[in-house]
Amino acid sequence: DITLVFGKQRIACHKVILAGMCDYFRRMFLTNMLERGSQEVLLKDISASTGVLLVEYLYSGNIVITQQNAQDLLAASEMLLLGVLKKKVEEFLLNHTDSVNCISIINLARLYDLKTLLADARNYLQEHVKEVVESEEMHLLQEGDFTEALEANASQEENFLFIQKWMRSADERTNRFDDLMQHVCLSKCSKDFVCSTVMEEKLMHNTRGMKLIQEFMQSYGSADPPKQPSLAVGNRSGEICVCASPGGFVVSGGQSQNAIQRECYSYDAQNGQWNTLPPMPTARIEHSSIYHNHNLYVVGGLVNHRPLNSVEVLDMRNLQWNHLPPLPREVCFAYLAIVSDNLFVLGGCNTDLNWVTDVHEFDSTQQTWRQRSPMPEICAGGAAVSFNDLVYIVGGNDRSCMRFNPRNNTWTSLQRPQFSHYYGPSLVLNGNIVVFGGQFNDSIEEYSPLTDSW
Repeated sequence: DITLVFGKQRIACHKVILAGMCDYFRRMFLTNMLERGSQEVLLKDISASTGVLLVEYLYSGNIVITQQNAQDLLAASEMLLLGVLKKKVEEFLLNHTDSVNCISIINLARLYDLKTLLADARNYLQEHVKEVVESEEMHLLQEGDFTEALEANASQEENFLFIQKWMRSADERTNRFDDLMQHVCLSKCSKDFVCSTVMEEKLMHNTRGMKLIQEFMQSYGSADPPKQPSLAVGNRSGEICVCASPGGFVVSGGQSQNAIQRECYSYDAQNGQWNTLPPMPTARIEHSSIYHNHNLYVVGGLVNHRPLNSVEVLDMRNLQWNHLPPLPREVCFAYLAIVSDNLFVLGGCNTDLNWVTDVHEFDSTQQTWRQRSPMPEICAGGAAVSFNDLVYIVGGNDRSCMRFNPRNNTWTSLQRPQFSHYYGPSLVLNGNIVVFGGQFNDSIEEYSPLTDSW
């Protein structure tokens, strides 16, 4: 005397049986609901396959529950007020929770208020989190359930890896990274893990992330960076690059155990303390760097014995790396100088590892490179300084001293120093240019731009 309609499936039934087995139909047929006098009941939220199972259950009390139909049966039992069936599905899921479906079961249990199932599935997550995070359901894992699993897990290194997976499993999760890092104790991680994994994570490349890394390094009770570079004047062992910065200097790149490095460290001379900076986007050796106006510029270098043309800039205010347009040429060992906020790249070695005289200027306003007049001679292993809006190239294997005027694009050859300062650093001091040592040389010479004399 009644037909139940599930999509295209129509099933003839008896009102008395439906009302006797199901509170939903009892209320429908024994109250003034619209369907009371109807010969059909449309159940549009229940699929045809689920509808067939439900009718069989209402007539026989038997039903086959599978992992494929459990969710639909839960939804139908909730809708039709079938408390006994709902309990049967819960018992089934309690016995069939695994790493593949654990997250879905947690969400189902919460949706349908299945407290026993929810507690059991969350316990399973905490005990098997390593397997669960590898499942395809990771994007469905809610943050509250995830953080409970992190708190229950003893391995802090695993927790960091789990956070990385959770962050990348769904869009718009990156803004939760800082809060999730409260559940990771870096002091319980190994130094190798922090250097190789934590520092590589781009979401750590901000002020808060770098502070956590610095606190970790300090917890070892050492003022040294994880890999101590050799800073002896003229010593190129490790192929690192060092440049002056306000109150200290910055060390970048190099090679360790036959692996080219991306690490960067700053040294605060006043406090005698090393600070860890975000690693360079590109690992490199034999590159050049210069610090100007809160920015660290890294230019060229070598990878697999081939020069690079990439230029990367670290903004020291927000500790974010950015890319400048690539240099028009590949170069290593180049000399860098800043004049009027423009970056000059001078000399260095080309792709054949031969020293060249090329000069390029990066226009900070137009964000473009342009070629300038070449140096009047090759300078191998020299240094560059800027003074009074002029660029000086000094030292090197052939005792160079020359001056470039960016305004009129001209070079002037100057008096040569007495000694060869091969890879000797230079700086401006009290209006004069000072060149220090170099390979096989411990002499210091001072040049006067006013008198063109050493």
